[in-house]
Amino acid sequence: MKKNGISKWLFAQAMVVLLLWPATALCAAGANQALEAARQKVAAELNRLDEGLREAAAALGKTGLIGQNARPVLASLCRKFDYAVDCAAVNLQGRMAVVEPEVFRRFEGKDISGQEQVRRVLKTGSPVLSSVFFSVEGFPAVDAEYPVVSPDGKRIGSVSVLFQPEKFLGGIFVPLVRQTSVEIWAMEEGGLILYDADASQIGLNLFTSGRYQPYAGLPALGKRIAAQPQGKGVYEFTAGRSANVVRKSALWKTVSLYGTSWRLVAVTVEHPAGKAK
Repeated sequence: MKKNGISKWLFAQAMVVLLLWPATALCAAGANQALEAARQKVAAELNRLDEGLREAAAALGKTGLIGQNARPVLASLCRKFDYAVDCAAVNLQGRMAVVEPEVFRRFEGKDISGQEQVRRVLKTGSPVLSSVFFSVEGFPAVDAEYPVVSPDGKRIGSVSVLFQPEKFLGGIFVPLVRQTSVEIWAMEEGGLILYDADASQIGLNLFTSGRYQPYAGLPALGKRIAAQPQGKGVYEFTAGRSANVVRKSALWKTVSLYGTSWRLVAVTVEHPAGKAK
């Protein structure tokens, strides 16, 4: 190639970079803005959940866990959170003594002492936010448990709010990214997907599911996401529900409640897949 030809080629490449850079920078700024807004809103909602549980625990400490005086406390607790499935008073034997709303009262008396979060709250007397588990109600869920203490300081059980994380998170993420090029997904530190715009991915494990194995960069990035409370990276995966593979930029941050952390990940498409680095 002649010198003049090389100069033209370099000029053309420079123009491509200059044209693409503003769009790339804008996408990155939009993703960061959406992610921070999501982090703040999720943290605020987790704090509101903590406050609701704390108030209900104080009320149940006075009324006791059983009887008609306990029901209004649990019903009121559930009404505060549109993502709540049910609210229960759990006794020291790990049985659901009272459950609201009415449609879930059939689970009263159910032994849930084998659930990790129930064992922990009853053993330590500290509030717990569970990982996703298969609930006795019949579906994967997350359980927030708060200890209940009587006026004389004795532990008498716990109060819980059971919810599906995809409903909790979807109610926050969807309005934030509507009419933008940003997607937000969330996972547990163990790799389980709590929320994704593609509902078929919710409940899959990023580290072990065969869905992700053809895209080695994604599980590898997932390990970094699990290990680091915030950061950024790139990976290749399909675009939405299509079969087209694209390169995506990811930013992530963390929210926590009762020592349990969720990673929130904001994603934008860089360009059709090349080599993710």
